[in-house]
Amino acid sequence: MLVLLNRNLRLFFNSISTVLFSMLGALIAFVLYLVFLRANLQQGLPSGIGTNLLDLWVIGGTLTVTAITTTQSALGQMVKDREQGQLADLLMTGTPYWRLQTGYLASAVVVGWLMQVLMLIVMAGYFGVMDGLRLDGSVIVPTLALMVLSSFVWTSFNLLVLSFVHQVDTLGKIGTIIGTAAGFFAGVYIPIGSVPAAAQTLMKLTPAPYNAAAFRQSLMGPAIANKFTGHLANQAHLFETSLGVKIQWHQTLDSQQTTLVLVGFMVLFGVLALVLARRSQQAAIVRV
Repeated sequence: MLVLLNRNLRLFFNSISTVLFSMLGALIAFVLYLVFLRANLQQGLPSGIGTNLLDLWVIGGTLTVTAITTTQSALGQMVKDREQGQLADLLMTGTPYWRLQTGYLASAVVVGWLMQVLMLIVMAGYFGVMDGLRLDGSVIVPTLALMVLSSFVWTSFNLLVLSFVHQVDTLGKIGTIIGTAAGFFAGVYIPIGSVPAAAQTLMKLTPAPYNAAAFRQSLMGPAIANKFTGHLANQAHLFETSLGVKIQWHQTLDSQQTTLVLVGFMVLFGVLALVLARRSQQAAIVRV
């Protein structure tokens, strides 16, 4: 398994185009925020809030998009190996199928985490230079831990999706669709509070808004506590729910509940992927 993990990581990071295209959805969301969204969102904020809070907001959403697209790109190697017969060759060596799957999954989790860290460094560095943003030291470790959970959630999701994909051409089309939709479901292109109720419900049926909310609560918690004081204190709840910092169903979910929802999605996707594992194994065996 470690050999396969090392192989998959080398194949991913040795291709600059693969790395860049895996981050394309996140980079588009980041650029759209800088060009269009920030000015529009700032107009709706109470005076004195500043841009740093919005910068942290978009970092949380963009990290979610990064996790979605990079884990899918990393798992794309499994589809390539399946189509080209390399997975069948590996099975002929006597390696159990579950070990091969574990190697692909582990490499996707590692890729997802590393790319999220890279994206955080890029965005925090840019906002630090341009807006004077400084990340509170207390948010770093929880955010890095959330990146691990995020990688597991989206690796299990993408494994489920790619169980139905057996051609690289189809993989590219699926990647385009999910990469485009990721920014919407994570509430980066449009804040969740700005879309109709039906669209909000649709978004909440996916892990994306909860993932973004978990990141935003971690990153923005100290800043919200500092900014929404005095006469602004009663506006904090509206700000958090309208911008997707906290998700609201019949009640507003706190950080622990949001994390539990993410874990639930991960388990659900993992179980469904295991159910379909035999189908994926048969697709590989027919090439032996």
